Amino acid sequence: MMEEYATALAKRISGLFQYKLTGVYLHGSLVMDCFNPEISDVDLLIIVENGLGKDEKEALDALFLKEYRGDHLPAKGLEVSVIIRGNVRPLLYPTPFEYHFSDMHIDAIRRGAATFPATDPDIAAHIAVIRARGRVLIGEPIEAVFAPVPYHYYMKSIYYDIHDAEADILKQPTYMILNLCRVYQFCIKQSVASKKEGGEWGLQSLPVRFHPIIQKALKVYETGGIWQTAVEEEASLTDFAVYMTSIIREKSINFLDHDDNLKI
Repeated sequence: MMEEYATALAKRISGLFQYKLTGVYLHGSLVMDCFNPEISDVDLLIIVENGLGKDEKEALDALFLKEYRGDHLPAKGLEVSVIIRGNVRPLLYPTPFEYHFSDMHIDAIRRGAATFPATDPDIAAHIAVIRARGRVLIGEPIEAVFAPVPYHYYMKSIYYDIHDAEADILKQPTYMILNLCRVYQFCIKQSVASKKEGGEWGLQSLPVRFHPIIQKALKVYETGGIWQTAVEEEASLTDFAVYMTSIIREKSINFLDHDDNLKI
């Protein structure tokens, strides 16, 4: 159902660009078999042959804002970035983008205060997911468009999300627990994983003392519930964040040494 919606939206996007469009590519939870309409969004990368004009950005604003007036989007809505093809083959890091739309920026977009182009370290991780698990909604094949992602770019991209885990885990326990698990999974297995897959791997690979909070994070994530932090859990959450950031820093050194021969 939601993939059909994403495909229909890609066709409407195509009508805005015509010859300029390279393709529209689906990534995120929809391609990693962990989509939950209560907590997920629809993640798209749009690749274009050259830069966007003011009229094209305004047309995208109008299209996406109209989508938000309907009732068919998941809880977190849309996350869309538009990138020039020459910035993904070869891949530039942090990757420049021409346009972005998401819940985080929607108020600025409505006010006309959003400022693009800019750069985003997360795009390298999105491209790695597209190359590993993504889907073409419209346009050219993935392998023809996206260059392989060097390990150190991917590591930097996912590390960016967990660099302040000790503070963030008390604010967003479900997200941080599962994200720390999947980052560590990459350090060990060099595999691109979803948050759900990371948590499941953590139950098999991490000390037993952390299993209760990992199990709780998985349950909250899968049901779309809200994590109610008990006072006695706070010490366990902090302990988990300290332990995970320490071992991730130790293991990630191998991938942050700029070895361009290792690619996803």
